[in-house]
Amino acid sequence: MGIDEVIERMTALAEELRRDSDGRLAFHNTYLRTTEAVAQALRDGFFADPEWVDRWDVAFAELYLDALDADRRGEPVPEPWAVAFRAAADQPDLPAVRHVLLGMNAHINYDLPQALLAVISDAEFGDRDVRARREADHRKIDEVLSVRVGAEDAELQQTEPPATWQDRVLQPLNRMATRRFLRESREKVWANALELSKARAAGPDSYAARLAELEKLSGARVADLERPGPVLLRLAARGFGVRLAGEDQPSAYQGRTPGARPRRRPASVLWSFDPVKVGNMETNLWVTYYRRQWARFLVTSLLVVRDTFGMDWLRTIHGAWLVLRANQLWAPNPGDPDGARRCMTRFYALLLLTHGVPADPARAARLEVDWWAAHREHQYDEGSDDGPLVTALARLYSYVYDTAEEAVRPAAQHRARAMDISDRWVAEGREPGSPLIATERAELVRCYAALLAAVHR
Repeated sequence: MGIDEVIERMTALAEELRRDSDGRLAFHNTYLRTTEAVAQALRDGFFADPEWVDRWDVAFAELYLDALDADRRGEPVPEPWAVAFRAAADQPDLPAVRHVLLGMNAHINYDLPQALLAVISDAEFGDRDVRARREADHRKIDEVLSVRVGAEDAELQQTEPPATWQDRVLQPLNRMATRRFLRESREKVWANALELSKARAAGPDSYAARLAELEKLSGARVADLERPGPVLLRLAARGFGVRLAGEDQPSAYQGRTPGARPRRRPASVLWSFDPVKVGNMETNLWVTYYRRQWARFLVTSLLVVRDTFGMDWLRTIHGAWLVLRANQLWAPNPGDPDGARRCMTRFYALLLLTHGVPADPARAARLEVDWWAAHREHQYDEGSDDGPLVTALARLYSYVYDTAEEAVRPAAQHRARAMDISDRWVAEGREPGSPLIATERAELVRCYAALLAAVHR
């Protein structure tokens, strides 16, 4: 069977799925169109070894088609497909784009490494020249699929146009993110194929164990995407692909002493921010917070998170959204401290993924909300001193930046003074042209300068 025969088979199946109003049709049609795009690229001479790409694409498609046929007969299927197919059956109101994401995740993360092994022998994996040619064609698939992203988005909109203003605003970002997720997942796929090749060379038991591990990882990843909530932000935090641990690479469950703090990365942006720039941006953040200008708050949060914590843009977007939600939950008096802590725990988990600190995101979130509470108490208790607020801030800085509490106390004192000035500004009417804003800004710049000096001691 060649790729043209696969397309014929998929086209016939599409008609059957459409006739049965089957929820799996959304992914199936997307996959059919991308397979047609690969076939056209083969005819155009786009790949270095078209005969090999044809065999590879057929092997890849057959893994999905075999799973689909088995599920339609009521037979067991691999875990990633079981999750995706169950969602299609049990959640008919789930947006089509979500079904496409579930199917893509199952097919790319679980099936694609196996398809590579079907057309690359262990000896070829060990041959540098052959492996380089295969990997080059593997990467060229990204270019074919990247061109399809906008077209697929348009196809989905014909049946399900964006329902909210947030959907419309995020549409260009969705397309950019999808292209990045495809590149990221394929890089992981290639690494996983190498690991499976090593296991296959070691014997059938070794291969079966590694494939079972990949099945579990892929199944869990699809299940995570099935949960309610903003999928794009979840992908930004955790990525699209999964990765088998190599022989010299600990898995997610190995290699760390319980309670041990990860080693700091001294060259990280986390320890090399610009105090003037961050102080200016945080002043703007406070102004938009107290004026309840949430859209501007989100945009400013993006800049603050990016420049203060040095995350990539997708984690920055996720992190800024979490900061916004935490502040919205906290803003009423009384607010929702538990909800704010949950959001900030997820924010600090992003920081842990990026920089290896803080060791315990939940603890960092508690310390964060502790200083919010100390500030609120100080703000509404006229005549109280700022000692508890300074201490709460110093504890947070000490934990997040892995620095002695006394060393960061001057930074905490400047920040507390900035908050006192901000509170005066709020009490006087929150005027955007007030001279208090410049005074507040100066204290925040001093805060960040003192913090930077402390963490570099």
